Parts: sequence; C-alpha cells; structure tokens
Amino acid sequence: SLENAGGKITVVASDGNDVEPVEVDRLLIAVSETYDIVVTVPDNKSYELLVTPEDRTKSASLWLGSGEKVAAGKQPRLKYFEGMKMMNEMMDMQGNMIEMDGMKMQNQIMDMNTVMYPEITGYDKPKDAEKKKEGTHAWHDMSATDSGGDIITLNYEMLRAPKKTNLPEGPWRELRFELTGNMNRYVWSLDNKVVSETDKIMIKKGENLRIIMYNNSMMRHPMHLHGHDFRVVNSQGDYSPMKNIIDIMPMERDTIEFAATEPGGDWFFHCHILYHMMSGMGRVFSYEDSPANPEITDVRVARRGLNSDDREFHLMAENDFATNGNDGMAMLANTRWNITSEWRLGYDNMHGYESETHVGRYIGRMQWFMPFIGFDYRYRKMEHGESEKNLFGQINTKDRRAQFSLGATYLLPMLVTVQGEVYHDGNVRLQLMREDIPVSKRLRAGFMVNTDGEYMADLRYILARNFSVRTHYDSDMGFGVGLTVTY
Repeated sequence: SLENAGGKITVVASDGNDVEPVEVDRLLIAVSETYDIVVTVPDNKSYELLVTPEDRTKSASLWLGSGEKVAAGKQPRLKYFEGMKMMNEMMDMQGNMIEMDGMKMQNQIMDMNTVMYPEITGYDKPKDAEKKKEGTHAWHDMSATDSGGDIITLNYEMLRAPKKTNLPEGPWRELRFELTGNMNRYVWSLDNKVVSETDKIMIKKGENLRIIMYNNSMMRHPMHLHGHDFRVVNSQGDYSPMKNIIDIMPMERDTIEFAATEPGGDWFFHCHILYHMMSGMGRVFSYEDSPANPEITDVRVARRGLNSDDREFHLMAENDFATNGNDGMAMLANTRWNITSEWRLGYDNMHGYESETHVGRYIGRMQWFMPFIGFDYRYRKMEHGESEKNLFGQINTKDRRAQFSLGATYLLPMLVTVQGEVYHDGNVRLQLMREDIPVSKRLRAGFMVNTDGEYMADLRYILARNFSVRTHYDSDMGFGVGLTVTY
C-alpha cells in the first residue's frame, strides 16, 4: 500500500494509460501494477511517502520537501486471523467461494479490501456493525466513502479514461476462466489446468475478445496480458479504463476486453505473482497464421521449456535425530504428483526399522484426494506369545512386512488426513494423522493412529527455519527427545 503524509494522492494514470485525476488517501498496488501519481510538495516541511508490503513486516519511505519531518501513520499489525475468518465464512465445504445473491456476472461489485484488510479500511469499526448484518450490500460501497469517510482507498470503479475506449469494429469472442488453486499445497491454475495441460488459445487478428474471470480462490491474482492493453469494464461504460494488469481479489468476477491487433506471435496471459506463474497459472494466446519466429529454432524444444515450469518437482525433507531412533521423511512433489518416503530407524532389534514409500497423484480441483501405490518394509524383533491381530481381525504384520499396497489419502476438515490401503496379502490398514497443529507461535503438535494398533503423539518447538526441538511417544519405539532438521 502507498500513503502520503502530506495529504491526498492524485492518480492520473494506471499501467501507462491516462485516467481522469482521482484523489485518494491510499493505493493498494498489486504485483507489477503501476500508477502515475501527483502529490503536493510542501514549502517548509518534509512529508513521508510510505510504501508498506502486504504482510506489514517492513516498509520503505521517500521524504518529499525539506524541513521538519512529518511521518505517515504506520499501519497496524496485520489482523491475519480476522481476515481469514471472514474469508472462511465465504467458502463452502467443497472449497468454493460463495457468490452472494445478486452478485453473479457483476464486475468489481465488492471491495474485498474490506474483508482482507479490515484494520486499514475501517470495516471492523463499531459503526459498521450494522452494515455487516445487511448481507449483500454490506460488501460493496465503491464510492469514496467506502470506510465511513475515514479512508479513501483506490479501486477500479474510480478509474475513468479521459476518452472513449470502445474497441474497434470486428467479430467478438467471449472466454471465461475460473481462477483456481490450493493454498495448502500452493499450486495455482486456471480452470484447474496448468499451462502444460492446455493447448494455446488461437485468436485472429481483427477480432475482439472479452474475458470474464472469477476468482474462486482465497488469494488475489494480478492477471497480466503481454503485448496488449485491455479495457477493465466498470461502471464508467464507454470510458472504462485501459490497463494491462488487473488485480482480481477473492470472490470477484471481473471482465476485460482487448482487440487482437498484433501482426502475430504468441502472447502470455498469466498471474504476475511469480510463484503462481511458475506453478502454471496462465495461458498462451497465439495468432493464427503467424510467421515463424526466427529466434526460435525448434518450436518443440521451446514449448517443452515453457511446460517444464509447472512440471518441476520440488524436494522437501526432514529428520528427527532422537534418543529412541531416527524418524524422518523425504518428498518430491509437483502440481499433480507426489513421491513420499518415510522411515523410522531404531537403535536395537526391538525397535527395529521400517520404511514406507508412496507414489500418488492428486485428483480434483482442491487436491484433497490422492490415490497411490506403495511399498512397506519393516522389521522389528518382538517377543509375542501369539500372533497379534489388527482391528479387522487379520494377522498383524506390522513388525515384519515387505509388501506392496494400493491406497488413497483424503484431507478431512481441520487438515486431518485419512489414509486407507490394501496390501498384496489382503490386509487392510486405515490411518488418521495430523501434523503441524499450531499450539502457539512456535509450538506445534501432531498425532497418528491406525488400525494396526500403532499410535504416536508429538510436540515440536521451532528454533529456526530449519531446526526444531521435538519430543514424541511412539507405540513401537517409545519415548524420545531430539533435534529435527528440516529442508
């Protein structure tokens, strides 16, 4: 966000396109978005032009003028959980954002800043309590009095082009995209498909395209189109502003229009948050009958390079060096696939050793469901008077096993994972597990229980990004304390 201690900020252009001057107190600027602004430099004081990132952890300042310094008001600490609570109330059990009655097919009808940042827009003030109860109309007052007259925050409804921006005569085509993703796994897509899973979108020179986007995720997405400016269709009608970045907040349904006027080529359309783009949140618009690009010697190699971004596997690993053994895991994962291996290595024959390896693929838009194939190997020397049985009355092989399995995991509410698998000898195992239960800022808890009669509970204190102190009790390996290293 951008604020000026010296008074109003006058916005005169956005993404290099002129707009009629509009005065505001604050701008919330998306990644790669640009604004031209005018501020008044005082004669005898120095006023702070303050920019603050979304997480409020840092800030940067430019002091305008000379003399006594006048600081801009520092933004309050981010009310992360208040904002997330309000966002959760807008999500159904399938993970879809709930559009309110009367809001479908309408562009920029809500200012989601009031939901995501209640502490800086004034929405959490007592005088707004009645507005919160009114339902639909509580979420949108796009005028300059959006937060009770205290703060004027720029939004796209305020932008008006100085001249008409209607597109030239030509055939029209309409495209619709749903902005999708998974915050837990941090994968992002359009219509649940990444760049490598889709063909190029072919367009013809001279046609006009209307793109309607609905953000069905809990993150904002600044969508950018290479090589073209587009109209952000708002209440200004013929004078809707021209931009090349549109920041789409959760639950928003926005419409852009552009004329296909380039002589040819491929043009990338993507979310400009780097991690979202690299995970495949984009499409390629390609002009029909485009001449070959002399800089690309092999089109297939170039396409493979583009597709490699969202197919790349990323490594995660951790190991607990504990008094009762080594307990760890390693995982290779990308947008769809997951390869995980877990191990528990004891210091004697009674504690033994075991490993489980699963190769799975996530299914569905929210990626809650993952079928897998696996291999389970374990050895533990135990003195049993008779063969143990699992919860289903089958001979329990948890102390001596070398078997393949077929199974699946599913993410339940509260981030509890249920896992079921059938081994090649017919034995069945069900398991419930939850990791990283936040007890405090640095303290995490976890548990595991399954039908083989195994269970585990742990507490972990985070020392630094890669190091934690952990204590746990395991039904097979007993009590242990150790140092956990995470990569």
